[in-house]
Amino acid sequence: IDVSHAADGLGPDTMMTPEHMELRLKPISDPEPTKVVIPTLHIREIPGAMRRMGWPVSAALMERWFEAPAWTMPGAWKTPKGPPEPLAIPAAHVDTSIARMDWAISFSRCRNAIDLLREKMANPAALNLLRERLEKLDWGGRSSVEFGRLDMRAIQLDQECQANSESLGETYDTLDDMYGALGKATLKVALIGEAMRNAWTGRLALHVTHVGFYLRDNYDFNGFQFLGTWTHSGVLTKAQMVMNAMFDSMVFQWHGEAIGNVFNHDFDRYRQASGRGGDFVIYSDVRWEAADLWLDLG
Repeated sequence: IDVSHAADGLGPDTMMTPEHMELRLKPISDPEPTKVVIPTLHIREIPGAMRRMGWPVSAALMERWFEAPAWTMPGAWKTPKGPPEPLAIPAAHVDTSIARMDWAISFSRCRNAIDLLREKMANPAALNLLRERLEKLDWGGRSSVEFGRLDMRAIQLDQECQANSESLGETYDTLDDMYGALGKATLKVALIGEAMRNAWTGRLALHVTHVGFYLRDNYDFNGFQFLGTWTHSGVLTKAQMVMNAMFDSMVFQWHGEAIGNVFNHDFDRYRQASGRGGDFVIYSDVRWEAADLWLDLG
């Protein structure tokens, strides 16, 4: 068997794993090889496959990445203390319109994360963080001051009023639109209301009038990560991926369609070849709940 590789001359859109797309089969009795052409899967086709699966948010996020000028998110941004202040992130590298909380809460794992976050939004760690935030306010000699507003966007709340967070998503989650869009993300809670300072003791208190939940995530393709086995119609289920893996690199089609194992490095190669593909930070809108909670911050 003479294997010809598909890497030459196909342009930045080509993505196929394994990389063989043409087999020349030459039996001993036939001096002329028989050519078998393998259909290719292009990386730009994945958002269309997502839409066919009913994954509109996943598709919109990936399309935004493809359309943006090439930019790689610094690795430090993905560490606990590495990201810049939210409002210092350049607007070109932030998306605040695609992921919405109404969409997110249609998934049970997001609703469960909200329940967990309600339980710890005023725990000791949250109170310490809120006290730090209140101490930065410009009190101007006043005994009380507004802490946050209902018209603030998530990115503003994240910098000024965020109190706690909860991890959202696991590797074993169901393959659905939330998995495709966010994978593992962070659900956060912000508390707003009226802050008060005792003029005699200096103690701080916060009357919480509203609680806001929102999502934050990094959308990037940095580092090694397997992103699933894809065809033009969508991603294989986890069981189908196992079945496909049993045949190793000899499976080139799935029910007649081109098939490809997709990794982060496929997107990085596309970025380097095309000059497009920009990482970005995701912020959702804010889901508000009314509250009447008094917090003594000491």
